[in-house]
Amino acid sequence: MAHIHPTAILSGDVQLADDVVIGPGCTLAGRIRIGPGTTLVSNAHLHGPLWVGERNVFYPGSCIGFAPQDLKFDPASEGAGTVIGDRNTFRENVTIHRATRERPTTIGNGNYLMAGSHAAHDVRVADDCILANGTLLAGFVDVGNRVVFGGNAVVHQFVRIGRGSMLSGLVGTGLDLCPFFTLFGINQVGGVNIVGMRRAGHPRAEIDAVRWCFKVLVRSGLPPKTSVERLEERGDEPIVREMIDFIRSSKRGICTGRGRAARLGAVKAESGDD
Repeated sequence: MAHIHPTAILSGDVQLADDVVIGPGCTLAGRIRIGPGTTLVSNAHLHGPLWVGERNVFYPGSCIGFAPQDLKFDPASEGAGTVIGDRNTFRENVTIHRATRERPTTIGNGNYLMAGSHAAHDVRVADDCILANGTLLAGFVDVGNRVVFGGNAVVHQFVRIGRGSMLSGLVGTGLDLCPFFTLFGINQVGGVNIVGMRRAGHPRAEIDAVRWCFKVLVRSGLPPKTSVERLEERGDEPIVREMIDFIRSSKRGICTGRGRAARLGAVKAESGDD
């Protein structure tokens, strides 16, 4: 049987795997499913609809699945809820809000969310990401695999963060960040996350291809539309094709080089606006 501390409060349709540990002062309310090996250390608060996978750890003050901070959303509505994968760690005071639309807020596998980080409604975080203290993801943000967020990094709503990228501390973006790029200022990229690519096992040829993409997009001085056309010269390489597809599917534009205003960094591949 699950180990439930006598001071914990469970209400509603809560189903726990046999070895789940619910520590002192925790509250679970609504329709909740928690998989094997998961631990709520103490004073963690979960609200359904919520599905939690295996071997997750919730530290004190973490609040998962509560109503979104959206004035148009009825807090009494369940909505699509929240889905948590396996092997995630939620440190002190992490907050994740349930979805406002038909797709649940989703946290994948193997993520580490440090103290005070926040994922708003309808966010999707893939696998093996690190959110340092105070990271803020606004509604509908989409994060790829193996992304690293520095402390107090912020992301505007509807922005996509490409896989393998890295955001420095105290930076923010209102534009999409290309895969494997590093963000070092507001909407400003500074280079390629080479260390992250090496740790992920990317071969030298792929790292060199991403560095070439960075030079074309950021350092060449070419107009945005022309720079994307230039990438097509190597579009048969999978990692370059990934970059092209990411840019062409962008609705907000992508972060590029240095600029005094966010609009100077926007690339709209469809329109070719400079």
